[in-house]
Amino acid sequence: MADAAGERAVAGAGGGQPAGGTGSSRRRGRWARWLVGGLAVAFAVIVGLAGWVAVRGLMARSQLDEARTRIATLQRQVLAGDIPAEGELRAQVAGIAERARAARSLTGDPVWSAFGRLPWAGCPLRSAAELVRAVDTMSDAGLPAVADLGGDLSPDRLRHQMTINVSALAAARVPAQRAAAALSALSVAAEGTETCGWPGRVSGVDDARAEVIDRGRTLSGALDSVALAARIGPDMLGASERRRYLLVVQNPAESRATGGIIGGFGLLTADRGHLSLEGISGNGSLPGGPTQKTPTTALPGPFAARYGSFWPDRVWANANLTPDYPTVGKLYSHLYQAGTGIDADGTISVDPTMLSYLLAASRPAVLPDGQVVTAANLVDLVESKVYARIPTVAARDRFFAQVGQAVYAAVESGSADTMKLLSAMSRAAGEGRLSLSSNHADEQDVLSATTLGGALSAQSGPFLAVVTQNATASKLDYWLRRRTSYRVQRLPNGAGAVTIAVQLTNVAPEGLPEYVRNREDIRGSGGNPQAQNNLWLSVYTGRDSLFAGAHLDGQPVGLTSGVEDGLPVVSTYLTVDRGQTRTLELKVLEPQAGPALAVRPQPLPVPERLDVEGVPVTSLWSCRVKN
Repeated sequence: MADAAGERAVAGAGGGQPAGGTGSSRRRGRWARWLVGGLAVAFAVIVGLAGWVAVRGLMARSQLDEARTRIATLQRQVLAGDIPAEGELRAQVAGIAERARAARSLTGDPVWSAFGRLPWAGCPLRSAAELVRAVDTMSDAGLPAVADLGGDLSPDRLRHQMTINVSALAAARVPAQRAAAALSALSVAAEGTETCGWPGRVSGVDDARAEVIDRGRTLSGALDSVALAARIGPDMLGASERRRYLLVVQNPAESRATGGIIGGFGLLTADRGHLSLEGISGNGSLPGGPTQKTPTTALPGPFAARYGSFWPDRVWANANLTPDYPTVGKLYSHLYQAGTGIDADGTISVDPTMLSYLLAASRPAVLPDGQVVTAANLVDLVESKVYARIPTVAARDRFFAQVGQAVYAAVESGSADTMKLLSAMSRAAGEGRLSLSSNHADEQDVLSATTLGGALSAQSGPFLAVVTQNATASKLDYWLRRRTSYRVQRLPNGAGAVTIAVQLTNVAPEGLPEYVRNREDIRGSGGNPQAQNNLWLSVYTGRDSLFAGAHLDGQPVGLTSGVEDGLPVVSTYLTVDRGQTRTLELKVLEPQAGPALAVRPQPLPVPERLDVEGVPVTSLWSCRVKN
């Protein structure tokens, strides 16, 4: 017994366990159980908190999606000019603000913030919270101002036939500027949020970010346009004194840089918001004749070097050879003053396509003989078919005047929807088919920075303007089709190696009247039976860009180079036979490859097809109005 006990004692001492091992083992077991249990509890807490974040995230996304949907609806209404009545607009704004606040509350708690600090996986949470804060801030700062516009810009208050309520328009300035600034800040804030790679794409946060940026920019631009109208519109509409504007209807069938030659004109008077148009005539009755006997103004040196030989200060048809509309407006005003003795307050240029937009917003025009001119047939009628139907210049002149009077009567009749008219004019301005100049310096300073003002000058960065002008006094440009491609390759130093290809196609059919096929630039052309067109083609590129060579139809060609308003421009004359396509390819080195390509459009009977690779496209002008 003693030996056995000793044996057990020895075994206990020498068997690898210290004295008292049984108690220690129990303590270690308890610690292990506590550790496992603690980890289990922690895991459960983390899972629970993750579930909490996920549930709140789904709820926040639902609220934000509803707010985005309502903002999208508001955007469509503002862009269409269809601003709801004050009560409805305030209800929409309140709904957006309520959902933005709810989404911010759901993404603003400490748990969400803690999970957002996680590497990689936390990025969508951080980005979502930042986006929600930006939308909520905008809804507090900007949307109440949008709601204020409902009373001032309601169609019933803003316009009655040809009278604009200048007081209501002026009252819209402050809320429009405030709302535009808030929406612009929303875009900036959204641009500053993180892009999260795969987690951002899977979670949808990156898509939401892109949408918020786009909505902010688009709505801000639309409200800037409202602010512009409210800033200078009342005075230009004769709120303080009567204003008179030369109205020019351009004919793109004989192309010029801003559209086409002057095909008709009239004098638009604005008196305390009431608009009246008189003296509508075709270009056979141009004041002082088609060519003035003496220059009507002095041409600046660089401008004279490029255009002086065409007499833009004497010849009505050549006043708009430059794409810079402020300069065109001054030349038109000087020509009109020389021929009539009237000092116009500014000029307005439109084209038949823009008039068709007005008819679409009102009703068809009815001519004295009962002929109905619709939005669908106006352009084809006055830019093409009229030359076959009416053989003499004098008779066509009378017809053009009748069309102009009938279109004005259709808009004046009161059948036009105000918001649709505003939308039509906004579309026309964006396409370069509606341009406005003022001979009042403060107003012109504002206009020059806008689409409506049509100034050529651009900021630094890539720039493109392609201009084709008729050099034959024909009407063949109705049958011209133009396609331009712009490809940029970014170089290691940030510059851009640019390839520009301009394709010109003459699709003129057989059987066109001789007047349409005219080749005044060539004597003895035999009536130009093949309808060969001759064009002056110019391509403008960015400031400090370098021309590096050109090919015409694959063969090297020399071009005339110059500078206009600080923009390099290369030009050449080229003929295009019926059925022929000619391609001019240019190599250009732009000092900067981005961040975007500013494009200055030329209004054509058939819009140009533009293909751009390697850089996003942006408008040349900003509508931001200074206080």
